[in-house]
Amino acid sequence: MAMIQVLARSSLAWLVIGFVVPVVLVAFGTYVGVLMALQEFFGAESWEDAVDGGNE
Repeated sequence: MAMIQVLARSSLAWLVIGFVVPVVLVAFGTYVGVLMALQEFFGAESWEDAVDGGNE
């Protein structure tokens, strides 16, 4: 509960949260989008498969 009170008083904390959360969401969405594109285009199931070309 004390942490919530500290966050509520600190405008810097809200600025950091307001910046970090969208950046993390965009980064995660980009990762998922690229991975889906790789799967669709190369038939890869992971980064290793795409880089490897599926050769084992």
